[in-house]
Amino acid sequence: MEHNEASTSDSHLRSAYIWNTAGSMLNAFQSVLMLMVITRACDLVTAGVFTLAYANANLFLTMGSYGMRNFEASDVRPRFGFRAYGRSRVVTGLAMVVCSWLWLAWSATVNAYPLDKILAVALMTLMKGTDTVEDVFDGSFQQAGRLDIAGRQMTLRVGSTIVVFCGAIILTRSLVLATAIGFVWTLGFLLVSLAIIRWRYHLPLTHAEAPEKSALRLLHECLPLFLSSFLLFYVGNAPKYAIDGALSDADQAIYGFIAMPVFVVGLLAQFVYMPMVQPVSAMWDRGDSKGFVRAFMRQVGVILAITAVCVLGAAIAGPPVLGWLYHTDLNGWRIELCVLVLGGGFLALAQLFTMGITIVRRQHLLTPGYVVVAIAAWATSMPLVSAYGIRGASMCYIACMVVLASWFGTLFGWCLCLGPGNAE
Repeated sequence: MEHNEASTSDSHLRSAYIWNTAGSMLNAFQSVLMLMVITRACDLVTAGVFTLAYANANLFLTMGSYGMRNFEASDVRPRFGFRAYGRSRVVTGLAMVVCSWLWLAWSATVNAYPLDKILAVALMTLMKGTDTVEDVFDGSFQQAGRLDIAGRQMTLRVGSTIVVFCGAIILTRSLVLATAIGFVWTLGFLLVSLAIIRWRYHLPLTHAEAPEKSALRLLHECLPLFLSSFLLFYVGNAPKYAIDGALSDADQAIYGFIAMPVFVVGLLAQFVYMPMVQPVSAMWDRGDSKGFVRAFMRQVGVILAITAVCVLGAAIAGPPVLGWLYHTDLNGWRIELCVLVLGGGFLALAQLFTMGITIVRRQHLLTPGYVVVAIAAWATSMPLVSAYGIRGASMCYIACMVVLASWFGTLFGWCLCLGPGNAE
């Protein structure tokens, strides 16, 4: 019996790696594939609007997800049941939609956004909002040791959404219509797949609890994680917001094209460390500090190796390959491309250290670092972009990522010296 259980567990782990890799790859390359079609079916201005809409939708997505995924997946005891996570996600999801509408009203007034740009951003936010719903279920599946189910669902939903969106763009040549169609499809697919998973696997697991009180306590405890994830995403996209204010939609598209490999670094890093959240959390929970540290140091080494390979690849073949992908001449942006890819490596390190700090339950220490770097990004991005254009945007990005990785690497080491955080 023990042998069969071990074999089943190993099978689930292998399946989790495969499906999580496929789902993460599609999710990371979603905007890449969509942009490839947009640049051929539409024009550079439409591509620029899409780039901004996608960046804003993902910024508000951090509000909907509330930085809770790693906390939920590493809640191995567990302290909170699924009802608490679900109730909290209703609150954060509504906040995501309302805040995005308020931001759009402000942009329409101050930045004179045209109607099609407003609709594109609003619909893209709704389409990405389905990720917040899936995320809370996936965290529960991962907590139960079934990341393979989460990965399979994400792979099929995101993959089919890309196909539907790209087909709609080709047929309608309208970003607004294509995004509306993509939203309807991805929401319907998610609801049906969750119903099937509940019927077949009886997941997510539920526990007897007082959901309202637990949800409020959970929101309070994860507030630092939300602030950290929101500010991190703002820092990463501060150059895009500066470009939106100082340059053109065409420049926004160019920056989006050369910034794409940043996601490749993060994607490859996630392949390595995302499936390890639950196992290393269990190590820390049972007091295996040495094994925990060794596991994390291996991840650091892998991320550094991935970054080196990606920077070399960007320097050798980046501009021609990206130029072919996006049907645009990018040969004049080799230096900016390499700088952004290197910055992506530092971003992956910062995210790894943030995950480690969350696992040891010292997440309340995260916020100050993000606040300082976010203020610095806000203060420097517009002057740098106004003075140096897209090169200034890349300079701003890498500077912020270096500071973040250094800050949280030091903080993670300090947390390990402190020992287990307060879990209550």
